[in-house]
Amino acid sequence: MENVFNNYKLVEASASIRIILKTNSFTTNKGVIEYYDGLPNISFQITQGIKGISKSDFNYTKFGLKLKYFLKRKDLSSTNIILNGSLALGDVPLTHLFHASPNSPTKDEILQRFSVAGRYSFETMYFGEFYSDRLITFHLKHSLRRFNITKTMQPELVFITRHALGDMINKENHLGVNFSTLDQFYSESGIEINKILFGFGLSFAYRYGFYNLPDFEDNISFKFTFYLKL
Repeated sequence: MENVFNNYKLVEASASIRIILKTNSFTTNKGVIEYYDGLPNISFQITQGIKGISKSDFNYTKFGLKLKYFLKRKDLSSTNIILNGSLALGDVPLTHLFHASPNSPTKDEILQRFSVAGRYSFETMYFGEFYSDRLITFHLKHSLRRFNITKTMQPELVFITRHALGDMINKENHLGVNFSTLDQFYSESGIEINKILFGFGLSFAYRYGFYNLPDFEDNISFKFTFYLKL
């Protein structure tokens, strides 16, 4: 029988590399604005868990690959696409497996879940709901040019869609915790109205598809955003 761990120690070593491709720029009355030349930025990371050092308990290897594409147009609209891939091999404890950056408290009412929206998180996904040892996430944001209502009120409308797919080998090794593995397609979409006043805005998102919940209210996220540029 394999050991059951209620407490454990970990020692990890990580290495990463990031490739940033050439950018172009153009000048407006607000200064110089950079935009990418159509090719993604690439990030890669490898993490090794090492058993036996300082009484650490597990050997494992984790890989992460991120492709980030950002296009800023001359009409000042922009599109931001991020594709993440993650893979874990070996005896990885649940706390160090992958989740899709959930950002919804496990509360019943919409206003009880009102909080700060993340930049690259799943706003309708509940904390602790999903874990995977292999995971792909996709984020797309399309921002329109800001609306010049007044000098202090220049909101920005952003259309958002996010998706995730994952799985886990040997889910039964993780005892005493109820969770799913994202082995079906997770989807949410919504809008943000950013920078309404003093950097504050609002975010709305809806969860649909295979992981749509029976109660309509449980699929909705309503939060505030904060983007401040000094």
